[in-house]
Amino acid sequence: MVEPKCFGFNPDTAADNHFQTLVEERSNDDVRQKARDEFADYVKLLTVAGVEVHVEEDAIMISPDAVYPNNWITFHEGKTIVLYPMKAANRRHERQAHVVKRWSEKLNARVVDYTRYEKEGKYLEGTGSMVLDRENGMAYACLSERTSSEMFRLFCKDFGYRPIEFHATQPVQGKMAPIYHTNVVMAVGKDLAIVCLESIEDSREKEMLVKTLESTNKEIVPITIQQVNDYVGNALELQSKDGEQLLVMSSRAYRALNRSQIDCIQRHNIRIIHCPLDTFETVGGGGARCMLAEVF
Repeated sequence: MVEPKCFGFNPDTAADNHFQTLVEERSNDDVRQKARDEFADYVKLLTVAGVEVHVEEDAIMISPDAVYPNNWITFHEGKTIVLYPMKAANRRHERQAHVVKRWSEKLNARVVDYTRYEKEGKYLEGTGSMVLDRENGMAYACLSERTSSEMFRLFCKDFGYRPIEFHATQPVQGKMAPIYHTNVVMAVGKDLAIVCLESIEDSREKEMLVKTLESTNKEIVPITIQQVNDYVGNALELQSKDGEQLLVMSSRAYRALNRSQIDCIQRHNIRIIHCPLDTFETVGGGGARCMLAEVF
């Protein structure tokens, strides 16, 4: 996790992240203080639940989105770190070389760097663009300006994943617009897949997604577009130090779940943990999952 020293509304990402909202009646200082408080509560929630948390300092203090590290870095079994090409130029400063160096040395990991593709206008924003089923070797991506099919397939080829592509849209000012990241549409865990099927207009793509999830023995928890707007899809399954399965999300997302969805999740011996992340979700357009870069 990366602390939100410079958090705020990012106009460079707002064009295609329709979850962002500019809250004009709140000062930058107020937004940043609220973000720091929510971040501290989130770290505490994870720590109390038995999740080991590493917090990195935002030493550059340029990007308002530094709190979302999963867009530029991922960690993989086999001692590998991957760096990703991002669409917004003002987010590229988030890739702090000293952080990459320290983690690569700590894990004795090689670094695979795709950032050169930014010069060609080809983007793949980490586990924002992709939802990975690491156990079954499946990778899911809804294509958008931030998720290039070519880059997605290159990653899958390099790391041995089967690529599953689709298009997901949301209503914006009376028109349907692409959803900017896959990890707000769906979340895949060991036994469950939370997914907004109604956001996928192409019946063939929808059928392929369902068949693939069912072939890997996932119970599908369908969610609505409204629940996507409430960040229900922006969840992540984690395992505590004691081996307990956890599903982390924001309190806004938890409140949006209905009883049958909660029962379905809990049937799989998964404990839902949550805390308020309203400032990050409203101003930054990213929630609980976006703030976590898992270390393997």
